[in-house]
Amino acid sequence: MTHQDLILALGDCMLDLSLQVEGTAWRRKHSFAQAQVSPGGSAANFAVWAARLGAKVGLLARVGDDILGRVLLQDLQQEGVVSGVVVGKETTGLAVALMEQGDGPAAVGASHHLPTPVQPTMCVARGATSGLSVDDLDWTLLDRARLLHVTAYSFFAETTSRAALAAMDFVRKRGGLISLDPSLAGYLRGVGPEAFFALVDGADILFPNLDEGRVLSGEQEPERVLHKLLRRFPLVALKMGAAGAMAGTGGQTVQHPGFSVPVVDTMGAGDAFAAAFVASWLAHYDLAAALEEGNRIAAGVVQAAGARYAKAVPPLS
Repeated sequence: MTHQDLILALGDCMLDLSLQVEGTAWRRKHSFAQAQVSPGGSAANFAVWAARLGAKVGLLARVGDDILGRVLLQDLQQEGVVSGVVVGKETTGLAVALMEQGDGPAAVGASHHLPTPVQPTMCVARGATSGLSVDDLDWTLLDRARLLHVTAYSFFAETTSRAALAAMDFVRKRGGLISLDPSLAGYLRGVGPEAFFALVDGADILFPNLDEGRVLSGEQEPERVLHKLLRRFPLVALKMGAAGAMAGTGGQTVQHPGFSVPVVDTMGAGDAFAAAFVASWLAHYDLAAALEEGNRIAAGVVQAAGARYAKAVPPLS
């Protein structure tokens, strides 16, 4: 068996376009906006941040044979991510976030009294990312996977779901770990918690936000959410926005209040949190340190528009 030295992500690789528009004029007529274009996709964001933190990282994804796809492939190469990205005939995926100017900034971190930033309206054309198939999987990279990170966006389409489940089964049988981001509370409500649990049975690490955790657990209070999910998964890291995050494994539970920083854009913060948590956890197996590192990197991401850009990252305590 090949030496398992790689953190591997599977899922979306697409372009993000964030538009901040004035008032509500954009809904019915021509309007001016401020735009931010950046590489994105939940799995690709995870891969890039893990690579930036010094891990050996690969990505399994699918882009189109177009200018956007070529830009994304070049970006992954520059970031040092080992590419298992397939080029297909579809158009490259595109995510557009619409936010009215004045929705932010807010702040995130230690205070429970800080305003919560308004979530943008998302329009997503998944394109090639919905075409990732079992035939597209790079089994050599999967054989090297110490951990495979999968986002639940991969379960939205039958083709990508089969590919994700095949990859998870392959890695698990070789002793690798599986981490999972539930991705979207609305999706979880649609499929139902039990069906989701059956789909991802055997996953080792779960990264829900509080809304997703509430759907999956049926509980409301964060502590109860965490402990309910720990009955299903060996390790759970619960993202709680302005209240920071908490994590548990075995008999240990830790909490970190987060960092008080101005929020410009929350897109990609959860991906960065998961990447930083995983990189730290695999290096040290220190739950408190991994939780703080996740919050620290996410705090840098929310201070700038775009999932890959970051401003001042708080120092480690």
